[in-house]
Amino acid sequence: MKIEYDAGTALAIMRANPVRGWISGKPEKMARERLTTGGYLSVEHKPKFQIDPSWPIFTMGSCFAREVENILMARGLSLLLDGHGVPAEHFETWNEETGRGGGANRGELSRGALNKYSVRSMAHELKRVLRGESYPDDGLIELAPGQWFDPHASGLKLLDRDSAFANRKRLAQATATIRQARLCFFTLGLTETWLDAQTGIAMNAHPGPNWLQRMPERFRFVDYGYDATLADMLDMIGLIREHCHPEMRFVVTVSPVPFGATFKDADVIVANSASKSVLRAVAEELFRRFDFVDYFPSYEIVLNSPRAIAFEDDQLHVARNMVAHVMTTFQNAYLPAAEQSQAA
Repeated sequence: MKIEYDAGTALAIMRANPVRGWISGKPEKMARERLTTGGYLSVEHKPKFQIDPSWPIFTMGSCFAREVENILMARGLSLLLDGHGVPAEHFETWNEETGRGGGANRGELSRGALNKYSVRSMAHELKRVLRGESYPDDGLIELAPGQWFDPHASGLKLLDRDSAFANRKRLAQATATIRQARLCFFTLGLTETWLDAQTGIAMNAHPGPNWLQRMPERFRFVDYGYDATLADMLDMIGLIREHCHPEMRFVVTVSPVPFGATFKDADVIVANSASKSVLRAVAEELFRRFDFVDYFPSYEIVLNSPRAIAFEDDQLHVARNMVAHVMTTFQNAYLPAAEQSQAA
């Protein structure tokens, strides 16, 4: 959807915008100056709507979404996924090659299994819960006798049947809390996706290189482009407003967390940039089309802050203080002034 003005309107908008210039305008407002302070990037964000602090919030997306949740809960907002998750002992330790693993302390419930990295996997999980789509064995795959893999979860070990199916029930119940939401916060992660050719499920993560090697016909790699990704997002938004709150508001952002590894014949840095560019373009189109969808620039804030302070040492995960800065920007933009003072 294009944006078009007459010349007079365009000039008026430009002149009224204090952060319009890269190297012009007031020094503290120039992009050049804000990008070279050595600290976190400051962005002036004008939200389409304010968030009522009483609104229940549903979050979905990559591991960055979990960090967002932690900050929002710490600031007293109502996060519907609070208290949901699977036992931490069911998680793998972090594996750099597969890009999977993590969790919480043993004995706790972790929301990490709710991570959704591709838009197609997000769409399938919502269709499962809101549209009642069903799959043989609830979509779980018995990779070997007594070893079950959940393609819609993130970071879990292969588990016995009872544990795997119990976790699938927990995760479906967590996703079903979206019916209570008034605001959805979506963090788009990547476009590279793995499919289970037998069920048609867009998997959240593949089961690991060894299983891909053993079952090459069962699993297929797809890198979705702009058209398919936009179609998935439009389907999700329509599905949610049909089955959940009819006036649901959405805040969409793009995760600054890069690939763990790419399956394309490209430098991982280039492949990651291509994937994020597709997601950013889709988010922009949604922002342009709908007054109930806003784009929040967490991606730009993180990527344009000094990398040494924006990311952990692995250059993969966003540093906790960086996330706090992003969410302070979010709070200042979306929450009423009185609530900001109270939260502070």
